[in-house]
Amino acid sequence: MGKYVLGVDVGTTGSKAMVMDLKGKIYGQGYREYTLNYPKKDWVEIGARFLLDITNEAIKEAVDQSGLDKKEIEAVSFSVQRSTFCLFDQDMNVIDDKFYVWLDSRAEEIMEELNSKMDPDTRNAITGLPGANIYEVDKLYWLMKKEPETYKKIRYVSTVMGYVMYEYGADEFVDEYTNGVVTGLCDVRTHDWCWDLIDACGFDRKIFPKLCMAGDVVGCINEKTAAATGLAVGTRIVAGSGDQQLSAMGRGVLTDGDVCLIIGTYGNIIVGSSKPDFVALKGMMIPPTPNPSVFEVEGAQVSGATCYRWCRDIMCEEDVKEAEEQGIDPFVLMGDKYIKNSVPGSNGVIFYSALFGSGFPTWDTYATGMFLGLRSTSTKADMVRAVMEGITLEARHVLTGIEAAGVDMNEVLTVAGGVAKSPEWLQIIADVMGRKIRTLKTADTAIIGAGIMAAIALGEYKDTAEGVANMVEFGDVIEPIPENVALYEKSFEAYKAAYYGLKSQDVFKKLADIR
Repeated sequence: MGKYVLGVDVGTTGSKAMVMDLKGKIYGQGYREYTLNYPKKDWVEIGARFLLDITNEAIKEAVDQSGLDKKEIEAVSFSVQRSTFCLFDQDMNVIDDKFYVWLDSRAEEIMEELNSKMDPDTRNAITGLPGANIYEVDKLYWLMKKEPETYKKIRYVSTVMGYVMYEYGADEFVDEYTNGVVTGLCDVRTHDWCWDLIDACGFDRKIFPKLCMAGDVVGCINEKTAAATGLAVGTRIVAGSGDQQLSAMGRGVLTDGDVCLIIGTYGNIIVGSSKPDFVALKGMMIPPTPNPSVFEVEGAQVSGATCYRWCRDIMCEEDVKEAEEQGIDPFVLMGDKYIKNSVPGSNGVIFYSALFGSGFPTWDTYATGMFLGLRSTSTKADMVRAVMEGITLEARHVLTGIEAAGVDMNEVLTVAGGVAKSPEWLQIIADVMGRKIRTLKTADTAIIGAGIMAAIALGEYKDTAEGVANMVEFGDVIEPIPENVALYEKSFEAYKAAYYGLKSQDVFKKLADIR
């Protein structure tokens, strides 16, 4: 019999599972996409039971596809969307059967009051997070103030990690620390909840569960989950981490200066740092990682590749149907029909990538997406390519902000995820960033990271460095094209000027008033 592990990524718009061996070779995978709920303006939710059922389906597909004896899959670990949370009642049922998704910005109206509870700079230094409205602390405070009857029912507040581990068979209800930091309610100095902030906000201490650490075995798969997923009863459940931490680890970010780009639903530039200066890096997320000796400096790109999915769904609806008929990925078809039929710079068309607002360095909830430079000669190909370029230009904005804060990083930028499946997009990244780009053999790095945590828990590897050395395989290096680099310098200047010019005239706020 062989020894295998299962990595599961419960993401913002889909759940994916992969069965792998101890060298990272994939034997089976499953994926299920889902849509989010928008019950009111700025509210973003998803059903808890629905999310679990979808994840079960993805796991079952991966297990069935692997063709392995289910007893050979000895451990499962999770990568999860961060700062998405639910509320358990006294009977350990999820209140209103829903998660409050990190994209939800309902808390904007109480941010001034919340920030008065603890100086934002102090809060940033203690929690490693800026005072944005996307975190659990913000929405929990909103619930306490705006829906007190719901707040009174709470037994536990839970991240996605705590929820899936409990439902799958954890021995007791626990949550995981490194992912928990991105709730905005943990203290990076003590590796525990930030009780000073919790008390300042007026939260009940009892609703915050015990914290475990990434790599801890918290229980075993129960009979109900085994029946739904095809896993064996008794398979070990291993605490994972947040999707960004595991994605970075799966890209080889382990030491000072290691740098990667994540263009997903939530985009990120991540740089490893053993001793980050939390004060100097104000405005950036700096959570701990499963490697205890390293933090990661994160420059957040809030809208990320969601913009390209929006482009697919809104601008390329007929292409989706055509792709289904041909049995190919719609994004591949979009690349062939549009990206290749425009040029670097999209003939002067620029897309500002902020469908969900902007992240670091501007942190502007009111910022919106927009097309600039449209003329009578502009084509659909120009617009679709501009969306891809706009997402990358926003990532460049993040990168330059991190550099300006004094963070040193290596010359080579590692890129993976769905973007790595597009040669055109990889070249755009190299050209926009003006840096060498390194790819990986396996694009789903968050899942590989979860698999590494499962392997460590089984005692196969002593630490994350050994796990990465054995389970992560790097691919090609892509060089920037000098003439394209020069062109994109102009695009980048126009991109920044568009935001700051409109911001100076309060245009985004005026648009919000219209909505």
